Parts: sequence; C-alpha cells; structure tokens
Amino acid sequence: MVGRVGERLILDAEPLGDRLLQLTVASPGGGLEALNVEAAARAYLLPINTDASTLARGVEAEGVEAWVEDWLSPPRYDRLVEVVVVEGGWRGVGRVASALEARGVARRVNRYPGPLVEVLWRLGLRPGCPLGRVCDPLEDYGVLSLAVVEAYSWHGPISSPLEKPGRLRVVCGGWEEAVGGVDGALDVLRGCRPHVVVARSPVRLILEGSSRFREYLWFEPDRNLVGPRGLIVWMRISWLPYTMAHGAPIGRVLTAAEAREAYRRRYLLDERAPRHERFRSLRSLVESDMPGAARLPEPGVYWGVVQLDYSSLYPRLIAMYNISAETVDTPCENTLDPAPGYGGHRVCMDRRGLVPEVLGRLVDLREEARRRGAGEEQEAIKWILVSGFGYLGFRNSLFGSITAYETVTAAARKALAAAEEAAVEMGYRVIHSLVDSVFIQPVEPRGTPREVAREIERRTGVPVKIEAEYKWLYIPPTLRGHGAVNKYYGALESGGVKLKGIAAVRRDTPEIVREAQASAIARLAEARHPGEWPGAVERAWKVIEGYMRLLREGEPPVEKLVIEKRVDPGSSRNTPWRRAWLKSPVQTPTVKYVVAGGGRPHPVWLGPPGSIDRQYYIKLLERAAGELPKPVPQRQA
Repeated sequence: MVGRVGERLILDAEPLGDRLLQLTVASPGGGLEALNVEAAARAYLLPINTDASTLARGVEAEGVEAWVEDWLSPPRYDRLVEVVVVEGGWRGVGRVASALEARGVARRVNRYPGPLVEVLWRLGLRPGCPLGRVCDPLEDYGVLSLAVVEAYSWHGPISSPLEKPGRLRVVCGGWEEAVGGVDGALDVLRGCRPHVVVARSPVRLILEGSSRFREYLWFEPDRNLVGPRGLIVWMRISWLPYTMAHGAPIGRVLTAAEAREAYRRRYLLDERAPRHERFRSLRSLVESDMPGAARLPEPGVYWGVVQLDYSSLYPRLIAMYNISAETVDTPCENTLDPAPGYGGHRVCMDRRGLVPEVLGRLVDLREEARRRGAGEEQEAIKWILVSGFGYLGFRNSLFGSITAYETVTAAARKALAAAEEAAVEMGYRVIHSLVDSVFIQPVEPRGTPREVAREIERRTGVPVKIEAEYKWLYIPPTLRGHGAVNKYYGALESGGVKLKGIAAVRRDTPEIVREAQASAIARLAEARHPGEWPGAVERAWKVIEGYMRLLREGEPPVEKLVIEKRVDPGSSRNTPWRRAWLKSPVQTPTVKYVVAGGGRPHPVWLGPPGSIDRQYYIKLLERAAGELPKPVPQRQA
C-alpha cells in the first residue's frame, strides 16, 4: 500500500505543558513540523490494604479524575482485580501517584512502556503512520525524506568527534555532493530539507556542535540493528515514538508490542507479580532444562551439500502450540504436549496466549514483507522474532517464564530430530544440524532436496526452504579437534561463496586479515570437484603466506590495521578496546584503534601511530588461517 500524497507522518511525541502532547511530524513540503494535541495523562494504581472505590474518592479530592476498572491479574490472567485509574495533567497525575505510593496505600501498575505511549494508544496516534489514521506496518513511507552525511579521515569513516574530517559526503534529494567542511554540509541540508539525517554518532556530534543544526531527527547506524526504513517498521509495530525506538534494544520493541496486546485484553502489567515455578523433581529438571539442538560436526570438506532451513522456527512453534507464560502448565479442559518425550510441558489450548498472538501476527507480517520484496522491512521484523524466544526465558521479561521457554526448546529439538529422520529415510546423510538448519548430502537419494523439504514440512507443520546448495562445504576444526558448531563456509552452486562465523565476516576483524582470509577462500572456490581441491588449498595458503610476509617484513597500510569494537560502558574488563575507548574525552558506541608498538591500543582520532605491533597482527592472521583447510590431503566425503 502506498502512502497518500500530502499526508503528514507522525515521527515523535513528547509531553508539553500540563495537558498537551507535542507531535513531531514529517511535513509533505520537507522539514519537520510541531503539532499540539490535547492529551491527559493516566496512572494505574493497585490498592494496598484499602478498598478501590474508597481510594478513588480520595484521589478525586486532589483535583484529578479517578475511577475503578477491572483488570486480569498475572501470572495466569484468570483473576479479576480492581485498579484505580487516575487521569489529569502530566504533572498532577505523577504527583498524586507518587504521593499514594509513598504513603503505602497503592502502587503503580501498567507502567510499561510508559505514560507517553499509553496516551498514543488511547488517541490512536501511531508513530510512523500518517496523522489521522492507523496504517499497515509495511505501507510506503510517503513523504518521509532522508539525507546521509558521511565524514572521512585518514583511516576511513571517522570514529570520534575529536577527529577533523578531511572530507564530507552528503546524499540528499537524489543528489550526492562532496563538501569541504561542516558549513558546506549544513548548506546542502538546508537546501533539501530532509526529515531525518543518517549519520554515525561521531558525525552527529560534529554537526550538532553548530548552532545552525537543530532542524532534523537523527538516525545513527552504529546505534541501531536496522536501517531507517526498519526503524519506521519497529515504530509502527511497537507504537514507540522515534526517540524511544531509535537505539532501542530489540527486547524493548517486542515488549512494547506485547504490552499493547495486554492493554487491549485488560491484562495487568505488574512487574512485582510473583512468577514462581512449580516444584519439580531433579530428573524432571534435567529432562526439561535443555537448549535447542546442535550436533558437533566432523571437520573437513563435504561435496554436494544442501542446507535446509526452517522458516522462523521458534516463533512459529510458539504460535502453533500456543506457548505463553499463562498457558503452560495451566489447568484447563484441553491441553497439549507439543513434544512428547522431549521433556516439555503441557499447554492449555482453551484460550489464545498473549505471546503466540503477537508473534503469530509478526510471522505473517514477515511473510507478507517477503512477498512484497520489502527486504529491509522483513529484516526488521526478523530481528523482533529472533528476540521473541529469548525474552520468553529472560528472568526480567514481563511476559516470559522458564517453563514456556523449556516448552519451546523441547518442540524445537523434536522438529530438528524430525528433519534429520526425514532426510536419512530419503537417502541423505546429515552432515550438520544447528538450531533450525540441517545440512544434508546425498548418499542414495530417493527424492530431490526440495522433496526432502516438503516431507519435513509435512511432518512438522513448519515451512522449510532450501537456504543454499554448495559445490563444497568446509567446516573448520576447533582447538579440541571437533568441527566448529557455528562456523562454516562454502562455494555455492549458483556462484560466489557463503561465509558464516569466520574472521572474514566478523566486524571486529581488521581489514588486512579479512582481506587475506577472503582472498584465500576465493582460491578454494576455484575447486569444482574433489580432484581440484588439493591444488586449491595450496593456492589458498600461498595467499596467506604473502600476507604473512607483508606483516613481518613489509609496510602494511596502516588504515587496514584498524580494529573497530563495540564497547559496553558497564564492563570493567581491561581489554585493549576499552583502554582505547577510555582515552577519548568524548565516548561513542564504538571505538576504532590500531595496536601500536609494545601492544599499546592507539585510538585513530590521535592520528596514525608511530609504530605497529607486528606480532599482534600476525597472531590475528594465524588465527584466521586456522579456519582454512590445511595443505595436506583432506578427508573427502
């Protein structure tokens, strides 16, 4: 669906005054516009040792409105409790609620994701949607316009606002322009009037240093898992305004969407509600408390491998089997064990669970995004779905429980076992299986890989796709000698290579090591059949030897030695990247540094280092080379 011409898009919101809400909207003519809307705040109070009606009458004497509502209480949501709703100005409601909590006569509930978002729910003001209507989460963004600003220094994109940009690049309104300084970038932006400026955190800090730069919303790629289009999808799903969604962890987006469904059902959000597990025997605990399945593969090269992947396995199992905190091990008339013999629990099927309701809608939405070819949007939904299972077992999750988590992992183990059994029965060998993927190799095939996928679907009810067909697949060994569980790479029948978990695709690998390993694998990819493999391995190692000589004796480009790390501000570990990060008086989410002579971390904002620690980079390259096949005869399979 395409957004209508002339509509204004709601981007952000904040309280203004006592009974006003200020909306920031994208104007069709470019730039941002502020609109004020009348909006009263609400607080929800659970009475303590007092009658709800009596508490409501006492609250009204404070100059705010109050009434009593019935809500369903966690963890089972099978018992009604009376809640006092207080409505009034932003400051007045907060003052009254705080005073009652201080007196010990009530405590606040329904606090997540906050009073601002609760107001947006009530008024139907959905962030990311046009003003005046609720939109399809995949709908086109209509008037929304973006500008991209990039700044470069000696090593590439700048990593600190302390660096002086050598050049800036601005892309806006379909035009790209290179400018010499901050003023030039601001002039370009002033001319094209974007709604959102895309820039890494250091560039934002540099531009914000100008008093002229106050007219746009920011999108910082180094603080977000998704791109700008993905962020708009997150806003539409979660109802979080721009400043709350930008930089948010995935769990916040998911929990906000679940809280919206809870609000619709009148499920009370009570962070202090007890979530006790029932007593279990040690044997039962051992059987149930298990993760998803993964086998330890044999290292080596395998020819003619096909990778089959379940589509959104864990969210689909949650939706299919109605797995939610309030449905697992709950007495009711109709119950189901999703994975008999796998240590799971029984699930009540009499009513739809909250978590499966939300995740089921997201699974359908992702499939629709795929059908529309909306790549960035479906990737944004995928991230929420990935978090759905993890947050089900997270101890601080509002909608999770350990028993629900265990039920999902049991169902997943059953599904992976079913996939392996189907493949073996149809004449294939299982090389590796990992959570929701199975790697199979034909031995005496009685059907095509696509027919194997259809048979797995028939047995499990979960869609299965052919993720990749490999000329060869290589599983590197670990230090203990068995195959790495989450590292593999191979040459695809369709051309190119697929890399998973190795140095060449890790963000914190310096470019020189990424380049060396990727070039070596490109030599391996030249092997078209087992007879060509030994020669390809020799050529790959010659590539590594060339880079080793460069690091030992040559002059490697210093910009290719830069290491970029994301920093956890709460960590106290004495790592090189943390030491580099602490040297900067202005700290950003990531740090770039070079390991200088003596093993000293040298932040790039200080300029190129006077020397480099060659041995440090040689060790990094040796570690990456350890993920390659050795130049000796390999077991052919």
